Amino acid sequence: MKFAFMSVELFFIIQISFFAKVILFLTLYCISDLSIKNNILRKVMNRAYRAKKI
Repeated sequence: MKFAFMSVELFFIIQISFFAKVILFLTLYCISDLSIKNNILRKVMNRAYRAKKI
């Protein structure tokens, strides 16, 4: 009986760990996607400012 209880606990720990990994990867994806968009926007703005000066 104790073994069955431990396996259920282990299952929930693995399950929580899996969900934590999914949330972490989604967060990292959103941050990197936002970072890429900001980088592109910054480059476009720099080009626009340089074009005005000429």
